[in-house]
Amino acid sequence: MLKTFSATKNFKYCAILSVLLVAAGLVALLAAPFGVNLFNLDIDFAGGTSFTYQLNEEVTPDVIGKVEDSVADVAGKTVSAVPTGDGTQVLIKTKSLSSEDREKLHEAMKTTFSLEDDARQDVQNVSPAVGKDMQAAAVKSSLVAALLMLLYITIRFDFKSGFAAVICLIHDVLVMISAYVIFQLPVNMNFIAAALTIFGYSINASIITFDRIRENQKLSRRESYDAIVDKSVRQSFTRNINTTLTTLFTIVLIIFTGVSSLVNFAIPITVGIVSGAYSSIFVAAPLWALLKKHQNKAK
Repeated sequence: MLKTFSATKNFKYCAILSVLLVAAGLVALLAAPFGVNLFNLDIDFAGGTSFTYQLNEEVTPDVIGKVEDSVADVAGKTVSAVPTGDGTQVLIKTKSLSSEDREKLHEAMKTTFSLEDDARQDVQNVSPAVGKDMQAAAVKSSLVAALLMLLYITIRFDFKSGFAAVICLIHDVLVMISAYVIFQLPVNMNFIAAALTIFGYSINASIITFDRIRENQKLSRRESYDAIVDKSVRQSFTRNINTTLTTLFTIVLIIFTGVSSLVNFAIPITVGIVSGAYSSIFVAAPLWALLKKHQNKAK
Protein backbone atom coordinates (compact mmCIF):
# COMPACT_ATOMS: atom_id res chain seq x y z
CA MET A 1 0.00 0.00 0.00
CA LEU A 2 2.83 2.39 0.86
CA LYS A 3 4.38 1.87 -2.59
CA THR A 4 1.21 3.12 -4.31
CA PHE A 5 0.12 5.77 -1.79
CA SER A 6 0.31 9.35 -3.06
CA ALA A 7 0.65 12.06 -0.42
CA THR A 8 0.03 14.80 -2.99
CA LYS A 9 -3.17 13.27 -4.43
CA ASN A 10 -4.58 12.75 -0.94
CA PHE A 11 -3.47 16.16 0.35
CA LYS A 12 -7.01 17.59 0.39
CA TYR A 13 -8.19 14.79 2.69
CA CYS A 14 -5.20 15.32 4.98
CA ALA A 15 -5.94 19.06 5.00
CA ILE A 16 -9.53 18.38 6.10
CA LEU A 17 -8.28 16.07 8.86
CA SER A 18 -5.81 18.73 9.99
CA VAL A 19 -8.58 21.35 10.21
CA LEU A 20 -10.58 19.00 12.43
CA LEU A 21 -7.56 18.28 14.64
CA VAL A 22 -6.71 21.94 15.25
CA ALA A 23 -10.32 23.18 15.53
CA ALA A 24 -10.66 22.95 19.33
CA GLY A 25 -7.33 24.63 20.00
CA LEU A 26 -7.90 27.37 17.43
CA VAL A 27 -11.38 28.16 18.77
CA ALA A 28 -10.04 28.30 22.34
CA LEU A 29 -7.28 30.73 21.35
CA LEU A 30 -9.64 32.97 19.35
CA ALA A 31 -12.21 33.00 22.17
CA ALA A 32 -9.71 33.92 24.90
CA PRO A 33 -9.42 37.66 24.02
CA PHE A 34 -13.22 37.94 24.32
CA GLY A 35 -13.23 36.65 27.89
CA VAL A 36 -14.31 33.11 27.01
CA ASN A 37 -11.92 30.70 28.72
CA LEU A 38 -11.99 27.11 27.43
CA PHE A 39 -8.76 26.15 29.17
CA ASN A 40 -8.17 24.64 32.60
CA LEU A 41 -5.78 27.36 33.77
CA ASP A 42 -3.44 26.35 36.58
CA ILE A 43 -2.06 28.66 39.26
CA ASP A 44 0.82 29.69 36.97
CA PHE A 45 -1.63 31.43 34.64
CA ALA A 46 -4.83 31.98 36.64
CA GLY A 47 -3.30 32.84 40.01
CA GLY A 48 -3.72 30.90 43.25
CA THR A 49 -1.90 29.84 46.40
CA SER A 50 1.41 28.03 46.85
CA PHE A 51 2.65 26.16 49.93
CA THR A 52 6.13 24.90 50.77
CA TYR A 53 6.46 22.01 53.26
CA GLN A 54 9.52 20.35 54.80
CA LEU A 55 8.76 16.62 54.76
CA ASN A 56 12.12 15.40 56.15
CA GLU A 57 12.17 12.62 53.57
CA GLU A 58 13.07 12.34 49.90
CA VAL A 59 10.23 13.65 47.73
CA THR A 60 9.83 10.73 45.31
CA PRO A 61 7.05 10.33 42.70
CA ASP A 62 5.18 8.18 45.23
CA VAL A 63 5.40 10.94 47.82
CA ILE A 64 4.17 13.49 45.24
CA GLY A 65 1.15 11.30 44.54
CA LYS A 66 0.50 10.98 48.25
CA VAL A 67 0.67 14.77 48.70
CA GLU A 68 -1.75 15.43 45.84
CA ASP A 69 -4.21 12.82 47.08
CA SER A 70 -4.11 14.10 50.67
CA VAL A 71 -5.02 17.70 49.76
CA ALA A 72 -7.34 16.97 46.81
CA ASP A 73 -10.49 17.23 48.96
CA VAL A 74 -9.56 20.80 49.90
CA ALA A 75 -7.75 22.04 46.79
CA GLY A 76 -9.62 20.16 44.07
CA LYS A 77 -8.26 18.40 40.99
CA THR A 78 -6.07 21.32 39.92
CA VAL A 79 -3.57 20.78 42.73
CA SER A 80 0.02 20.06 41.70
CA ALA A 81 3.10 19.21 43.74
CA VAL A 82 6.81 19.20 42.84
CA PRO A 83 10.05 18.65 44.80
CA THR A 84 11.93 21.78 45.75
CA GLY A 85 14.88 22.90 47.88
CA ASP A 86 17.21 20.06 48.84
CA GLY A 87 14.80 17.37 47.66
CA THR A 88 13.08 16.90 51.02
CA GLN A 89 10.76 19.85 50.52
CA VAL A 90 7.59 19.93 48.42
CA LEU A 91 5.97 22.88 46.65
CA ILE A 92 2.18 22.59 46.44
CA LYS A 93 0.22 24.80 44.04
CA THR A 94 -3.55 25.16 44.31
CA LYS A 95 -6.37 27.46 43.29
CA SER A 96 -6.86 30.50 45.53
CA LEU A 97 -7.82 29.23 48.98
CA SER A 98 -9.52 30.99 51.86
CA SER A 99 -7.86 31.11 55.30
CA GLU A 100 -10.15 28.31 56.44
CA ASP A 101 -9.24 26.07 53.48
CA ARG A 102 -5.54 26.79 53.99
CA GLU A 103 -5.82 25.48 57.52
CA LYS A 104 -7.68 22.40 56.29
CA LEU A 105 -4.87 21.73 53.81
CA HIS A 106 -2.32 22.23 56.57
CA GLU A 107 -4.11 19.73 58.81
CA ALA A 108 -4.32 17.23 55.96
CA MET A 109 -0.55 17.48 55.39
CA LYS A 110 0.18 17.16 59.12
CA THR A 111 -2.01 14.07 59.39
CA THR A 112 -0.71 12.37 56.26
CA PHE A 113 3.00 12.92 56.92
CA SER A 114 3.01 13.25 60.75
CA LEU A 115 4.33 16.80 60.57
CA GLU A 116 4.69 19.54 63.16
CA ASP A 117 3.18 23.01 62.72
CA ASP A 118 6.52 24.51 61.63
CA ALA A 119 6.78 22.08 58.67
CA ARG A 120 4.87 24.63 56.60
CA GLN A 121 7.73 26.92 55.60
CA ASP A 122 6.03 29.30 53.20
CA VAL A 123 2.60 30.35 51.88
CA GLN A 124 2.27 32.74 48.94
CA ASN A 125 -0.47 34.15 46.75
CA VAL A 126 0.21 34.18 43.01
CA SER A 127 -1.50 37.09 41.26
CA PRO A 128 -3.28 36.53 37.92
CA ALA A 129 -1.18 39.45 36.65
CA VAL A 130 1.91 37.23 37.00
CA GLY A 131 0.10 34.62 34.91
CA LYS A 132 -0.58 37.20 32.19
CA ASP A 133 3.11 38.09 32.13
CA MET A 134 3.91 34.41 31.68
CA GLN A 135 1.42 34.14 28.82
CA ALA A 136 2.98 37.14 27.10
CA ALA A 137 6.46 35.68 27.56
CA ALA A 138 5.28 32.33 26.17
CA VAL A 139 3.79 33.96 23.06
CA LYS A 140 6.94 36.02 22.46
CA SER A 141 9.26 33.03 22.85
CA SER A 142 7.09 30.99 20.46
CA LEU A 143 7.11 33.73 17.81
CA VAL A 144 10.87 34.16 18.07
CA ALA A 145 11.37 30.38 17.83
CA ALA A 146 9.11 30.18 14.74
CA LEU A 147 10.94 33.04 13.00
CA LEU A 148 14.37 31.55 13.75
CA MET A 149 13.26 28.16 12.45
CA LEU A 150 11.87 29.76 9.30
CA LEU A 151 15.23 31.46 8.77
CA TYR A 152 17.16 28.24 9.40
CA ILE A 153 15.04 26.12 7.02
CA THR A 154 15.17 28.87 4.36
CA ILE A 155 18.97 28.97 4.52
CA ARG A 156 19.34 25.18 4.54
CA PHE A 157 16.69 24.46 1.86
CA ASP A 158 14.53 27.29 0.47
CA PHE A 159 11.83 29.71 1.62
CA LYS A 160 8.95 27.46 0.57
CA SER A 161 10.38 24.59 2.60
CA GLY A 162 10.71 26.96 5.55
CA PHE A 163 7.17 28.25 5.12
CA ALA A 164 5.72 24.72 4.90
CA ALA A 165 7.73 23.64 7.96
CA VAL A 166 6.49 26.60 10.04
CA ILE A 167 2.88 25.93 8.96
CA CYS A 168 3.32 22.36 10.20
CA LEU A 169 4.91 23.63 13.40
CA ILE A 170 1.88 25.84 14.06
CA HIS A 171 -0.36 22.90 13.13
CA ASP A 172 1.33 20.59 15.66
CA VAL A 173 1.16 23.14 18.48
CA LEU A 174 -2.53 23.76 17.75
CA VAL A 175 -3.18 20.01 17.86
CA MET A 176 -1.42 19.92 21.24
CA ILE A 177 -3.53 22.86 22.44
CA SER A 178 -6.64 20.99 21.27
CA ALA A 179 -5.58 18.13 23.56
CA TYR A 180 -5.38 20.59 26.48
CA VAL A 181 -8.91 21.82 25.71
CA ILE A 182 -10.52 18.43 25.06
CA PHE A 183 -8.94 16.62 28.03
CA GLN A 184 -9.00 19.74 30.25
CA LEU A 185 -5.35 19.31 31.18
CA PRO A 186 -4.04 21.99 33.57
CA VAL A 187 -2.32 24.80 31.69
CA ASN A 188 0.82 25.65 33.65
CA MET A 189 4.55 26.00 33.04
CA ASN A 190 4.50 22.47 31.59
CA PHE A 191 2.43 23.91 28.76
CA ILE A 192 5.28 26.20 27.69
CA ALA A 193 7.81 23.38 28.00
CA ALA A 194 5.58 21.06 25.96
CA ALA A 195 5.03 23.67 23.24
CA LEU A 196 8.74 24.39 22.85
CA THR A 197 9.50 20.64 22.82
CA ILE A 198 6.97 20.15 20.01
CA PHE A 199 8.54 23.09 18.16
CA GLY A 200 11.87 21.29 18.06
CA TYR A 201 10.44 17.86 17.27
CA SER A 202 8.16 19.14 14.50
CA ILE A 203 10.99 20.93 12.71
CA ASN A 204 13.26 17.89 13.04
CA ALA A 205 10.60 15.62 11.50
CA SER A 206 10.05 18.05 8.61
CA ILE A 207 13.79 18.33 7.95
CA ILE A 208 14.00 14.55 7.44
CA THR A 209 11.41 14.76 4.67
CA PHE A 210 12.78 17.94 3.07
CA ASP A 211 16.29 16.52 3.06
CA ARG A 212 15.04 13.56 1.03
CA ILE A 213 13.14 15.91 -1.31
CA ARG A 214 16.30 17.92 -1.96
CA GLU A 215 18.28 14.78 -2.80
CA ASN A 216 15.60 13.51 -5.16
CA GLN A 217 15.40 16.90 -6.86
CA LYS A 218 19.07 16.58 -7.78
CA LEU A 219 18.65 13.01 -9.04
CA SER A 220 15.31 13.44 -10.82
CA ARG A 221 15.30 16.88 -12.42
CA ARG A 222 12.73 15.91 -15.06
CA GLU A 223 10.16 14.57 -12.64
CA SER A 224 7.22 16.68 -11.46
CA TYR A 225 7.11 18.13 -7.96
CA ASP A 226 4.30 15.75 -7.08
CA ALA A 227 6.33 12.73 -8.18
CA ILE A 228 9.39 13.91 -6.24
CA VAL A 229 7.33 14.47 -3.08
CA ASP A 230 5.59 11.09 -3.32
CA LYS A 231 8.92 9.32 -3.83
CA SER A 232 10.53 11.24 -0.94
CA VAL A 233 7.63 10.53 1.42
CA ARG A 234 7.83 6.80 0.69
CA GLN A 235 11.61 6.79 1.18
CA SER A 236 11.53 8.72 4.48
CA PHE A 237 8.35 7.13 5.87
CA THR A 238 10.04 4.29 7.74
CA ARG A 239 12.66 6.57 9.29
CA ASN A 240 9.99 9.04 10.44
CA ILE A 241 7.84 6.31 11.97
CA ASN A 242 10.80 4.61 13.70
CA THR A 243 11.98 7.92 15.17
CA THR A 244 8.47 8.65 16.43
CA LEU A 245 7.96 5.21 17.97
CA THR A 246 11.34 5.29 19.71
CA THR A 247 10.43 8.58 21.36
CA LEU A 248 6.88 7.51 22.19
CA PHE A 249 7.86 4.31 24.00
CA THR A 250 9.45 6.29 26.83
CA ILE A 251 6.76 8.96 27.04
CA VAL A 252 3.85 6.50 27.02
CA LEU A 253 5.46 4.70 29.97
CA ILE A 254 5.31 7.98 31.90
CA ILE A 255 1.58 8.24 31.17
CA PHE A 256 0.91 4.83 32.74
CA THR A 257 3.45 4.94 35.58
CA GLY A 258 4.07 8.62 36.43
CA VAL A 259 2.41 10.95 38.93
CA SER A 260 -0.32 13.30 37.74
CA SER A 261 2.02 16.26 37.16
CA LEU A 262 4.19 14.14 34.84
CA VAL A 263 1.16 12.59 33.15
CA ASN A 264 -0.23 16.06 32.42
CA PHE A 265 3.06 16.84 30.67
CA ALA A 266 3.39 13.50 28.86
CA ILE A 267 -0.09 13.48 27.29
CA PRO A 268 0.28 16.71 25.24
CA ILE A 269 3.86 15.74 24.33
CA THR A 270 2.57 12.40 23.01
CA VAL A 271 -0.17 14.13 21.01
CA GLY A 272 2.31 16.67 19.63
CA ILE A 273 4.88 14.04 18.60
CA VAL A 274 2.26 11.95 16.78
CA SER A 275 1.01 15.12 15.10
CA GLY A 276 4.59 16.03 14.13
CA ALA A 277 5.10 12.68 12.43
CA TYR A 278 1.77 13.02 10.61
CA SER A 279 2.28 16.61 9.48
CA SER A 280 5.87 16.13 8.29
CA ILE A 281 4.74 13.30 5.99
CA PHE A 282 1.23 14.22 4.90
CA VAL A 283 1.17 18.03 5.19
CA ALA A 284 4.65 19.58 4.88
CA ALA A 285 5.82 17.76 1.75
CA PRO A 286 2.55 18.07 -0.26
CA LEU A 287 2.26 21.73 0.79
CA TRP A 288 5.79 22.32 -0.54
CA ALA A 289 4.81 20.76 -3.89
CA LEU A 290 1.68 22.93 -4.02
CA LEU A 291 3.70 26.10 -3.38
CA LYS A 292 6.25 25.14 -6.03
CA LYS A 293 3.52 24.56 -8.64
CA HIS A 294 1.93 27.93 -7.88
CA GLN A 295 5.34 29.55 -8.22
CA ASN A 296 5.77 28.05 -11.70
CA LYS A 297 2.28 29.15 -12.74
CA ALA A 298 3.02 32.69 -11.58
CA LYS A 299 6.07 32.76 -13.85
